Amino acid sequence: MPTISKADLYTGVTASANISSNANFELRNNAGNIYFSIEGQNDTALFDTATFTSLVNCTVVSGSKNAAFSVTGPATASFTLDIGGSTIVKDNIKFRATNTLVCNQANPVTCSYFGIDITY
Repeated sequence: MPTISKADLYTGVTASANISSNANFELRNNAGNIYFSIEGQNDTALFDTATFTSLVNCTVVSGSKNAAFSVTGPATASFTLDIGGSTIVKDNIKFRATNTLVCNQANPVTCSYFGIDITY
């Protein structure tokens, strides 16, 4: 199961593996309310026939080319994506989250990301 870090989601990242039907996603949130999105790339309609089921600790709004999730934290959220027996090619997907980067002003400066990381 691929894992995508808070840092990668902060800037947005292409999926590291194809998504098969009935893929289970786990979103671990160590912050407050964070938004997570799955975006179609290359003008790909990802969700024409997709359904999101088994939503735990999150809500979703989706269109044909993207889906946006609200995850109130700190909590672990999860959902299942059913894409009707097909596969979404990894190059057609981008993941992004409204994670935050917090840096102290001490010497040396250190920074940490807060928000969501995912496994699917």
